[in-house]
Amino acid sequence: MLPIQAVYNELVSQLTTQPRVLLQAPPGAGKSTWLPLQLMLDGHFKRIIMLEPRRLAARNIAGFLAAQLGESVGERVGLRIRQEVKVSARTQLEIVTEGTLTRLLQADPELDGVDLLIFDEFHERSLAADTALAFALESQMALRDDLHVLVMSATLDSERYQQFLTCPLVRSDGRSFPIEEIYVPLKDESRWLEHIPAMVRKALNEQTGSILVFLPGQKEIRYVSDALRDTFSAQPDLMLATLSGDQDKQAQQAAIEPAPAGMRKVVLTTNVAETSLTIEGIRIVVDSGKRRAAHYNLRTGVSELVTQSISRSSAVQRAGRAGRIEAGVVYRLGSKALFERRDAHDRADILCSDLSGLMLEAKVWGSEVTELALLDAPTEAQLSKAQALLRSLELIDDRDRVTVLGKQVQSLGADPRYGHMLLKSKVLEADYPGITRLGCYFIALLESRVSVSAELSIALQQQVQNPHGAFRQQLSYWLRRAQLQQAQGELAIEHLPVVIALAFPDRLAKRRGQGWVLANGAGVNAHKEYWLDANYLAIADLGGHKGQQIFSATAFEPKQLYAALPYLFTEQDVCEFEQKSGQFIHEHRICLGHWVYLAKPAAGPVDTALRTQAWLTLVRQQGLLIFNGYADCEDLLTRMALAQRLYPEEFRAQDEQSLLMRLESWLGPYLDTIKQLPQLKKLDLHAALLSTLEWSQQQRLNALLPQRIMVPSGSNIRIQYQLDGPARLAVRMQEVYGMSHSPVLCEGRLPVLMELLSPAQRPLQLTQDLAHFWQSSYREVQKEMKGRYPKHFWPDDPATAQATNRVKSRM
Repeated sequence: MLPIQAVYNELVSQLTTQPRVLLQAPPGAGKSTWLPLQLMLDGHFKRIIMLEPRRLAARNIAGFLAAQLGESVGERVGLRIRQEVKVSARTQLEIVTEGTLTRLLQADPELDGVDLLIFDEFHERSLAADTALAFALESQMALRDDLHVLVMSATLDSERYQQFLTCPLVRSDGRSFPIEEIYVPLKDESRWLEHIPAMVRKALNEQTGSILVFLPGQKEIRYVSDALRDTFSAQPDLMLATLSGDQDKQAQQAAIEPAPAGMRKVVLTTNVAETSLTIEGIRIVVDSGKRRAAHYNLRTGVSELVTQSISRSSAVQRAGRAGRIEAGVVYRLGSKALFERRDAHDRADILCSDLSGLMLEAKVWGSEVTELALLDAPTEAQLSKAQALLRSLELIDDRDRVTVLGKQVQSLGADPRYGHMLLKSKVLEADYPGITRLGCYFIALLESRVSVSAELSIALQQQVQNPHGAFRQQLSYWLRRAQLQQAQGELAIEHLPVVIALAFPDRLAKRRGQGWVLANGAGVNAHKEYWLDANYLAIADLGGHKGQQIFSATAFEPKQLYAALPYLFTEQDVCEFEQKSGQFIHEHRICLGHWVYLAKPAAGPVDTALRTQAWLTLVRQQGLLIFNGYADCEDLLTRMALAQRLYPEEFRAQDEQSLLMRLESWLGPYLDTIKQLPQLKKLDLHAALLSTLEWSQQQRLNALLPQRIMVPSGSNIRIQYQLDGPARLAVRMQEVYGMSHSPVLCEGRLPVLMELLSPAQRPLQLTQDLAHFWQSSYREVQKEMKGRYPKHFWPDDPATAQATNRVKSRM
């Protein structure tokens, strides 16, 4: 009996009475296979859609469930994934992948006829799953109160998920079979991969049965495969297989099938086998503890694949593959202490991904990303970057509304970059024959990842002459999407820069020094072998350290793009002050993003507004130190900053950073007549700074934080203010006789440190309590000073004595 069967009745009760239910069940419990089929057979729901995060798992689950019924996929159990749809009027249980469910919801927000949505393995928290769940919840609340949602996984942050979904939790405890854990400590973490072959040999020698080895990617799979070649040659009862999402169906099925009788299988896999997948005969897992994850670089706009440690929950999922059919064992690379220090759960994709696809989906849905029911909220920086990309692709307008083209691209169900490129290519086809077909070849090359040259024109021609199997499969798919025939003949390779610009307008680069500057403003490194003499580069693939390494590109001339895609370029009159020459540059510029394509002297005199903006830009670059009078204004700036700190309800922030942010409002009016740099430097900065305060605020500032204080002798002594610490008043002791208490500033909120000086202006005493000083330490000072300065007045009762700034004979 499967563990899930023990809680089936409770789950059905909750599912049929509650709109949302959370199910936590360990690997092997039967939640992905037995449960959906039983719900269908028992007739609790008319039509069920179950979302699986991976195509391989979706295909195998659909095949397994259909086989349980003695049917083919497409009858009562259907499948809907990319490049493969098998459903019919008889279908009651449909297995779909994440993007597919989002498209179903977009096409029919009510999901007519569907009464249960199951989100399997939700702990993976892909961006597509978060999107689909957000749409499903909104549909449920606004349109379909009879639609039920079941969210399930082996490893969930259940309390947090329950609070988010406001739903009951059903928990299935226990695993089908026990799993022994063996830890293999590491001395050098950087050389972790070298330990995997030895771990596999150790497992082969110590255990019986087949082995599943988890590795981050294809490179590591090849390394381990090569390292184990001698082991497999020496043991004829061993067979090696590899499993990844990049393989075709036949190769994947060969890896999943059980080993022949008398044989043991070692399957080297990526995390594609982590969830919802049973590989017959596997009772040993060797876990590297690593995975390849995409992290979005906000600076370059590139999603970089990085190798990182998995979370504890992912490790539990991987180990669960060993206990699906009998008692198993997991060999974990690293110590148990290191394992326990890992994060509890993997970071959600929505926090480290390009959100342009999500933003487009939300806008077509009729919402904003910030309005969706999301478990984790993305950052403002992510949203801003996504917005900029969608604008550059013409998918939203200047008012952030989705365009007609945006809706067409969304309906394709493709990445916004690829969708835009294909649809625009069709529009350009009449003037650029063959560009749509070239676009299909381009996407197929990138998605199949079989390129052997960084120069895209060479890589494409190589696939034309000798296509790789993975490339052929992708090309066939994209040609169908573009409604093109598998035509032979020459590729219109001359249009390649236009194709790249349609998909990656932010990666059009201009040479800058030893590297390149992208249209989005980020800098990237030069390639060691290619494009050494080029001035402009259309880049398709970036990554590596800090996202600055060019993986594939081709050179181009801007005039080609200016003719084909004029919307990418902006024209403007620019006025800048060039410090090197000390002259204004007044130009008409044609720019592509952050770099200049063409520049020529602007017609007519310099516009006052442009010149003012140029001065403001210069001041922002150099700060207030550019003004000759800055030193004389430091005291005013300190006083204004203190006023804001002590009286925030009366004064706004007046630190230099805040002032530079709003230069237009307070400095701009003083710049209309400034035409030369020397004039700017002589500007009355003090008056300009005071203009940031209303007259009443200026009076209040002088009352709270006066520049000077009149002491009993009649002298006006300057106060030294500081941002951290008390105000300082340096004054000769004779001038404050008769002062019974220390001065008070800011209604007592700012203490005053009095530095009492000798007749020769040397420090005698520091005090914040003058009354206490007169009554205590003054006697010692008096005794010493009478002998040193006999001509000066040293009274016995300084608190009531007459103050003076003269010697005794002239008092």
